[in-house]
Amino acid sequence: MEELLDGLVFRLATIKHDFPPDSPLLRFWHFDLSENDKAHAASTGQPPRLSVFDSGRTRVAQAQAIWGVEKESAAFGLQVQEIRAVHVPGLAPLRVVRDPLDVPLADLPGADGHCGIEGLARRPGEPKALYRELRVRLADLSSRLTDET
Repeated sequence: MEELLDGLVFRLATIKHDFPPDSPLLRFWHFDLSENDKAHAASTGQPPRLSVFDSGRTRVAQAQAIWGVEKESAAFGLQVQEIRAVHVPGLAPLRVVRDPLDVPLADLPGADGHCGIEGLARRPGEPKALYRELRVRLADLSSRLTDET
């Protein structure tokens, strides 16, 4: 799996009552692994990864089409170098890796930019508070992208 060492990745977030349209940053809960993320890891034997896109390969509109986003959403960028620099004592370092999608999604424009952040899955016995701190730090690094991205 190819690891990204630099560049900008982005994550889509749905606009809803607890996340208004003018939000400048993601919230810590945007870094929770989804049930799909966990199921994909279990079925492939790969580490659980939080879905993000490489902005150099995928435009926001392409990512929205890949995920079939119908509700209002916004994209938030994170610098890969900053993700890699986040360190919470007692937890493994975060990695951003290319994470190819399965067909038919893999055939859509921009799909080759799909990536995943590894290191967000809490293992049994590890304190929840450490992972919350990790997610808060990631949220603080995020920044709203413009529609042209």
